Amino acid sequence: MALALAVLPLPPGGDRPNEIGLAIGLTLLIVATVAIAPWQHLPRFAEVVPPLAYFVVIALLRESQGGALSGYSALAMLPVFWLALYGTRGHLAVGIAGVASMFFAPLLLLGPPDYPAAEWRRAILWICVAPIVGFTVQALVAELRTRAEETRLALANIESVATTLREIGASTDPDAVRKSVCTSAREISSADVVQLLEPDDEGRLTLTSLVGMRIPRAGEEAGGGLAYMSCKPVFLRDASHGVKHGVRSMHFEPVLRNDEVVAVLVLGWAQTVKELPMRVESGMRMLAAEAAIALDRARLLAQLEATARTDDLTGLPNRRAWEEQIPRELARAARDARPVCVAMLDLDSFKSFNDDRGHQAGDRLLKQAAAAWTGNLRASDMLARYGGEEFSLLLPGCTITDAEAFVERLRSVMPDGETVSAGIAAWDETEDAESLLGRADKALYAAKREGRDRLVIA
Repeated sequence: MALALAVLPLPPGGDRPNEIGLAIGLTLLIVATVAIAPWQHLPRFAEVVPPLAYFVVIALLRESQGGALSGYSALAMLPVFWLALYGTRGHLAVGIAGVASMFFAPLLLLGPPDYPAAEWRRAILWICVAPIVGFTVQALVAELRTRAEETRLALANIESVATTLREIGASTDPDAVRKSVCTSAREISSADVVQLLEPDDEGRLTLTSLVGMRIPRAGEEAGGGLAYMSCKPVFLRDASHGVKHGVRSMHFEPVLRNDEVVAVLVLGWAQTVKELPMRVESGMRMLAAEAAIALDRARLLAQLEATARTDDLTGLPNRRAWEEQIPRELARAARDARPVCVAMLDLDSFKSFNDDRGHQAGDRLLKQAAAAWTGNLRASDMLARYGGEEFSLLLPGCTITDAEAFVERLRSVMPDGETVSAGIAAWDETEDAESLLGRADKALYAAKREGRDRLVIA
């Protein structure tokens, strides 16, 4: 707009000041409209009005400077470029119609002798060139925007994987790691559901984590087995024949470690996906590669954590595990208003047993006693090796009477005719774990003082 007005004073100059005045006035009106119009509240098609109005400016300037020979015809391509860059195909079509109107209207309204025959040729060429240039530019811009969006999404995929790795690095819980992997896969793919399948001891794929809805077994088997056996991704455009819960398309991504499948990521979409986008495909490969390392690391850390809390000889929880668990159990009992009892058990004359039969026999007795007692425990109970020949027992939901009967049953299954002394304490709903255990321990030593092979209640 500024360029068109700036060249007006150049020779040969115009002899139609009315057209020039109208052109300048309309230009200022267009600028003011663009500046103050509430475009966010107007329909999208309203954006085509300023470029169309500028065709009128071009026509006025063209007429004021001698018609086709003025050079102002070249400006007709600027609204076309504008609409190609920022408008829709419909906007561009309207703009091209504006080009046609600008060139043909004077010919049809005025005609010879005001316009020579060669003007028809110029008009036709301009009108043919405008759509070629306009739609070509629009196609190129659309392709660039598509690539830019793919690049943005690829970077988002990398960020999602990086976020997952940070979460994984801060976690030693395998379940939390699996959840993070599924969440990241859902963000990358925009899937409605993501599942993680891992082989069990018999090699059967088992669901270990889920984000979204549950896919029936038939849906998992639709491609999970094939991805697991072939070590290659499997995409099912139409998976609805095997799934009755609204999943239309599915993708199965194998998680490989040294060319061995350690898991399969299952993605499901409620709408049919014609083709898996390249960004999703590459993002899933990247995530699967990192997931294999993460799952291995999580398993190793979990094993180390379990080892640190397990007694090597008996396989029972050790004192560290006991001291971590008992405060949690007391807090749960306080919240649920239920009783808790603690028992301390000590094998009688164990030092003499070791001296007489040897340490290997003593170790064997400890393992046999632990195995015999474990077989009588409830799922909620906790038996730990507290140290040496001393064991601690946590009995949630037990009254002192129930706990007494329970510990007597354990004493009755001692192997090789050996005996055990025990002390029991019921939680008074206010004391801490240390005080509760201390009372049970005092009851145990009272049983020892009274002759062993007996149970004393604190």
